[in-house]
Amino acid sequence: MWLTEKMRDFAKQSPAGKVADVIGDESFQTDSEYRNVAQVGPWGIFWKAPISAQTILVDTNLGKTSIGAVQSEKNLEPGELLLFSQGGAEIYLKNNGEIVLNGQVFAAKKE
Repeated sequence: MWLTEKMRDFAKQSPAGKVADVIGDESFQTDSEYRNVAQVGPWGIFWKAPISAQTILVDTNLGKTSIGAVQSEKNLEPGELLLFSQGGAEIYLKNNGEIVLNGQVFAAKKE
């Protein structure tokens, strides 16, 4: 009985973060849309989510802060990295050592 109550209480707690749409400076905003939120990421990488991107928001001393964007399926293999812009530029680091830069393939460096 005690364990069931504790589990029920735990299930009622709010999540640490929330998925929300980041919007521009429009005057209308719903409870799942936010504007002018702080965006954080790893050191050395600056990014800004495009308008209407779904991002993960958490409460910080900066206010609502986006810690990342919800990813769409890009068919990456484990160990791969894809950097891309809204305009279509891409840098794809493949797990076999190849680099694909806007469609041009550069072979892995042979040792």
